[in-house]
Amino acid sequence: MWWLVLHAAAAGLLAALLIQTLLNLVRLPRLGRARRPAVLPRAAVLIPARDEAERIGACVRAWARQDYPDYEVVVYDDDSSDGTAALAAGAAAAAGHVRILRGRGLPPGWRGKPHALSRLRAAVQADLLVFADADVVPARETLARLAGALGAFGADALSALPTHAAPAAVRVLAAIQHWAVLALVPLWLPRARRRPCFAVLNGQCLAIRAHAYDAVGGFGAVRASLAEDTALGRRLVAQGHRVALADGAELLTCEPYRRLGGLWAATVRYLPSVMFESGALLLAGAVALIALHLGPLALLALGFVRGTSGELLWTWLPLLELALALGARAVADRRGGYPWWVTLAHPLALAALAAACVDAAVRRRRDRPVEWRGRRYRTRRADDRAA
Repeated sequence: MWWLVLHAAAAGLLAALLIQTLLNLVRLPRLGRARRPAVLPRAAVLIPARDEAERIGACVRAWARQDYPDYEVVVYDDDSSDGTAALAAGAAAAAGHVRILRGRGLPPGWRGKPHALSRLRAAVQADLLVFADADVVPARETLARLAGALGAFGADALSALPTHAAPAAVRVLAAIQHWAVLALVPLWLPRARRRPCFAVLNGQCLAIRAHAYDAVGGFGAVRASLAEDTALGRRLVAQGHRVALADGAELLTCEPYRRLGGLWAATVRYLPSVMFESGALLLAGAVALIALHLGPLALLALGFVRGTSGELLWTWLPLLELALALGARAVADRRGGYPWWVTLAHPLALAALAAACVDAAVRRRRDRPVEWRGRRYRTRRADDRAA
């Protein structure tokens, strides 16, 4: 009986995640369908770049070709050692509205990316600020769609989820982003949008009104965070600003990493802040991921070994749970533009995510540093310096 109760609980949770995914799918607007406003504000596209030689050229060229009348592109070269600045300058040479800023080191108490973003903000005069990662390549109408979406949603800040183009192993893990947002965050619930804990702000492509950014202190107010976009989103909502999310898969393509090592390091860096700096929540998340998404596969295999295949507890209920889990992922992957094989690899992707949760929790417990773009950061004290 207790075994049946566990199955019922697992199936109920997975069904709830599938229902939430479907509700969020209806709620999440497509950035590509936002109308171009009649009046476009003065805009600035702000790109932090540290050792991004492989991607910075395509990124700068795409942002420099936007169908937008009054804007500039500013790249902050954060002490790169791989020729990022020269490649960015080469891409900028063909466009008169692109500037390159040079880094001057990292001040005490700052993480690298918040400092770069703050320097970029200080260098421009614009009503609309668009922060974009160097690995994101936009379509030509992206900037106008961002401005239109902000107005249509009555939002102070709006971010968009890109689709990921990467080698297979990296793409399987990176594509979790769409599933995680649609399945785990109650975007469909109006009350949730007023709670900082549910704020979703994706720093890969973030448009924010300059007055709202300045009012909350910008990235300088979250200078010690290793997940500065999440921290800023929670701060905006806490101070009464509206934060919105859009699906940008039709307009934004991200090639985050060519190797799993880089993506792993980024995930381990980011997870503690998302989980409210709690090692217990990180471990609980790992257990839940394994139990709900790998448990059914383990029971199917164990039933085969035991010779109990075909029985309710060892075959049919695990298959139901697996179908519910893959159903939610299939819905998210279809919206994100991912192929069927990415969906089938969902259990493997979540096994990797669970392992990253454990890694992040252990690092936090032992105060082991995380490495990011050639810098080392302490994991337990928010006011530590970069080593």
